[in-house]
Amino acid sequence: MTTFSFLTDIIPNETSELPQTSGQEAHPDEHHLRWNLDQIRYKLFILSGKGGVGKSSVAVTLALALARRGFDVGLLDVDLHGPDVYRMLGLGKPLSLIHGEHSLPEDLKHLKIISVEAMMQNRDAAIIWRGAVKHKIIRQFLSQIEWEALDFLIIDAPPGTGDEHLAIAESIPEARAVIVSTPQEISLADVRKSINFCQKIGLQIIGVVENMGHVVCADCGTSIPLFRSGVGDQAMRSLNLNLLGSLPFDPQIVAAADDGRLKDLDPADSPFFQELDTVLNNIFTAVGQTEPQKSLAAGEPGVTRFAVPVQDGRLAEQFSQNQHFALITVRRNQIVEQREAIPPDFKPGILPAWLKREGVTHIIAAGLKTSVQDFFNRQGLTVILASSGLSPETLVKQHLDNLSAKND
Repeated sequence: MTTFSFLTDIIPNETSELPQTSGQEAHPDEHHLRWNLDQIRYKLFILSGKGGVGKSSVAVTLALALARRGFDVGLLDVDLHGPDVYRMLGLGKPLSLIHGEHSLPEDLKHLKIISVEAMMQNRDAAIIWRGAVKHKIIRQFLSQIEWEALDFLIIDAPPGTGDEHLAIAESIPEARAVIVSTPQEISLADVRKSINFCQKIGLQIIGVVENMGHVVCADCGTSIPLFRSGVGDQAMRSLNLNLLGSLPFDPQIVAAADDGRLKDLDPADSPFFQELDTVLNNIFTAVGQTEPQKSLAAGEPGVTRFAVPVQDGRLAEQFSQNQHFALITVRRNQIVEQREAIPPDFKPGILPAWLKREGVTHIIAAGLKTSVQDFFNRQGLTVILASSGLSPETLVKQHLDNLSAKND
């Protein structure tokens, strides 16, 4: 079961339909915000110029597809006035977000989800919030929830370009936009507005996903256009944008979203999910991501992975002054895999998250201060102190020999 925690009370207070606070408001600070965001590798902001183009369906299915590939994914619903993500995934029970924990079903492995809908006792209630309140709750979702290390954060925005979009752009300037549209001129006109918005606030646009442009015949597999063919391609060329993929209208997706069964659909039986693979691969190309490591996974019975900072082929004297990390995987006390990896940064919020994404369970290092050791231990990484000058393989073998001697 996936569980994650809330650092402080996350309670909007603008409507009686939502849980009430004791009177003390939470004030998310920049430190918590940056700490959380530094642990997330890619932030994808899913936009649409108008409603009805299937933006939320694209956001949810992208998150599901990434999680099925083994990535750790967060799904944040900032469509505050029309939140649908929880319903589409069959998550019906309202949450208490007061210094608590939020658990998700086991079949949502690798996926963390939050939405204002999770706090609503009456899901038919209208949410009436001004811009400042919306900005505050979005900042709280980003800073006061312990998202922990993620490969992707998928952010489902409302249609248009309003307060929610500004809140995300100001809070996550490094986010990259994916625009969802249908191949109609009226929809593409609104895409231009989304592009203009992104350009004005400096958001990088990865590309456009064309949704519901065709339907696949269930009998013969023929693709039948639902709108004028070629409109989307021509528009993308004129706008100088990448067309990430064209997704079909799939009645299975519609029915599953209505019934909260999207997570239960078999991708092999859905032409939508099959085309979604193309979208994912194009996104990977745009952000420079490859498939997650699927070799022996740390966490499997008997498997551990050591990270050793290396300088000139040996354990580095200074932890932060190394050429790369040697990642050594051990299974049942035998070294079965070795590779090199270069960390993106040594900032406290980035390095532990990167190590955990790489499946590291133990760090072998020289000369680490006690405070630094304690920091890594709190992140779930076991620190082993050693003398510099030995090769990573030798150090790991010495550690394994010491463990064997203790067990004899």
